[in-house]
Parts: sequence; structure tokens; C-alpha cells
Amino acid sequence: MEEEGKSKDEAVRELPELRLRIKELDALQHEHLRVKKALNASGERYRTILESIEEAYLELDLQGNLTFFNKAVSQMLGYTPDELMGMNYRRYVSPEATRRIYKIFNAIYRTGKSAEIFDYQIIKKDGGRMFREMSASLIKDQAGNPIGFRGLARDVTKRKLAEEALRKKDRELEIKSGSLAESNAALKVLLKQREEDKMELERNILSNVGEIIMPYIEELKKSRLSPDQIICVNTIESNLKNITSPFLRNLTLNCFNLTPKEFHVANLVKEGRTTKEMAEFLNVSTGAIDFHRNRIRKKLGMNCKKINLRSFLMTLS
Repeated sequence: MEEEGKSKDEAVRELPELRLRIKELDALQHEHLRVKKALNASGERYRTILESIEEAYLELDLQGNLTFFNKAVSQMLGYTPDELMGMNYRRYVSPEATRRIYKIFNAIYRTGKSAEIFDYQIIKKDGGRMFREMSASLIKDQAGNPIGFRGLARDVTKRKLAEEALRKKDRELEIKSGSLAESNAALKVLLKQREEDKMELERNILSNVGEIIMPYIEELKKSRLSPDQIICVNTIESNLKNITSPFLRNLTLNCFNLTPKEFHVANLVKEGRTTKEMAEFLNVSTGAIDFHRNRIRKKLGMNCKKINLRSFLMTLS
């Protein structure tokens, strides 16, 4: 009887402590449920973000098998989620890019540093190809041990194709520029040849006039001609000399726009005539000769230059 009474007394004394313990357990359970709910909400929020972004988010184990990915990965590759789960990256990465990616993943594993993988080609389920670039980093467990890789990949096919098209255009322009340079060189040779042909033709004309026509004119001048005939012969001789004169031809070719009177004065200056001699020969005043000389210097661009007019005109002969 005494032991039974003692057990009851002890139970009564321990009751408040038990109630407090139960209350603490209830509080811990409530906190656990709250944390669990918060984690579920947080996880749902992150899943929503991952599913809404255009970039492909993926996680691989250390062997390169897919362990987690968002909807963009499936859309990018054309596989269903069930087909993708557990698939090794070598299945959808082009053979030429596989070794490069392996080396980069290996460096990430050894150093723990993130890396960028640029312009690698992937093969879709339907055989189509596209270019991606990816930011990759290491995944570790709570103990800090590497357990896999995560990556955020972007489709850069349009940019890659645009760059390739631009390079193609550059190559075409380079080829066209080379062809244009060759054409310009050929044109320069042709123009030079035409100029030489022109000069040769001029020399032939001058030679023919001097050797074939002028002797007959000299013979005509020795004949008994009427005054009118003499005037005609002298006029023909004078005009032929003017036409075949290199000096007058050079003045004309250089586009100095001299008037007939200025041509005449320039020719007399070149021959060494004085202002007085030219005035008497042309039956004008010395002031008129000075006016024509100044006009000639201006048209020849000699106004502000200390160059002798006759010396310059001699260079055109």
C-alpha cells in the first residue's frame, strides 16, 4: 500500500514537468511543420523560376549523367523529360566538342572554380544541330565533397550563324577587293598604253606634217602665186604650225583657258620678245601687253610665285 501511494505521489509531482515536456514537443512539431512548409514553398518558388527562364538549367553527376533539369533543356534538345533523365551529356554533345567539355569539367572538379564553355555544338533528337554556351560550376555535399556539376546554358545559334555569315561576307569582300585591285592595275596599264599610243600618234602627225606637207608648202611659196594665193599659203602654213606646236598643244591640254590673244602673247613671251616688240608686232600699247601678261600669270597660277614667265612657258614646249 505504501509503495502504491508513493508512486501516485511521484506521478503527481512529475505531472507539471510532463505537461511542460509535451508542450515543448508540440512546439517543436509545430516549428518542424512550419519549416517544412517554408521549405516546400521555397522549393516550389525555385522550381517555378527554373521552369520560367529561357536558359537551360541542368545538373549532372560526376559521370556526366543528367540528374536534374528544367523544361528549357527538354525543349532545347527535343527529348521528353523521361528520356533525358539519366542521359549522359556525350549523347547530345557533338563528338568534336566532347573532349573539350570533358577537360573543362575535369578542371572544375580539380580546382572548384566555375568556368565558361563557349560555342559548343549539340545534336538534337531530330538530328538538328545548334550552338550553346554554358556557365558551369561544381556541386558539393554538406561535407564539402564534390558530387556533380550544375550548368546554365544559352542558345547562341542565331549569333553563331550571323557571325559565320559576316565572316563569309568579309571573305567575299576580300576576294572582290582583290579582283578590283587587279582590275584597277590592268586599267592603269591600259590607260598608260593609251597615253603612250596617243603620244606616238601625235609624234607621227608632227613628223608627217613636217616631212610630207611642209616641203610642198615651201615649194608653193617659191612658185608664182597671186597675192591672194600667197595669203592662203601663208595662212595654211601658220595654222599647221599652230596645230602641231607642242607648246600650244600643252597649253590647251592643261586647261589654262587662255584666249586667242593670250595664246599669241604667251608664244611671243616664250620666243623672248620684249614688251615693246610685242606691242609693235601686235599693234597695241605696252599697257595692253602688260595686262595680257598678268592675265596669263593668273591663269597659270603664278601670281604669288617668284617664277619667270618665259622660263615656265619654256617647260611646256
